[in-house]
Amino acid sequence: MKKQSLSDDDYHLLKVFLDRQFEWYEPKYPTTPPMSPSQFLENLEKTSLATAKKGLQMAINDIVEMTADWRPDQVAAADAKFAAAGTFTLSEVRSRYSKKYLQILKRGVIRSETEYYLLKGVMDGGSIEPGATESQQMEAMLHEYEERIAPK
Repeated sequence: MKKQSLSDDDYHLLKVFLDRQFEWYEPKYPTTPPMSPSQFLENLEKTSLATAKKGLQMAINDIVEMTADWRPDQVAAADAKFAAAGTFTLSEVRSRYSKKYLQILKRGVIRSETEYYLLKGVMDGGSIEPGATESQQMEAMLHEYEERIAPK
């Protein structure tokens, strides 16, 4: 995740994102706490908003990593659900808050299928302006990777 402080608006939207992700995509067990992740964060806020924001950032990084190998159709379906819930889409979260995403862009080369699907999901998710420098870089990286792994 970027080493910047979350704005209050982003913090609120990411709490909604975290709750929906937990509700829709996390398995539930008899030992799963009854409170939502945002309720847990609100308890932390009472003693330290900075600690709550740091905890939320860690949870968001975990979600990005757990969904890194999702196929583009899975990401698109999740994006639609998150958008309908009025929060960030998974693609937006990946592009804005993913350390791995930023590392891949900086490196300029996709090294694995997992990295490919992370970039492909961000690209297909529509959170990057078409034609922007970042979009052009990602298109080139995706094309180069597809060419490299194509059967000869």
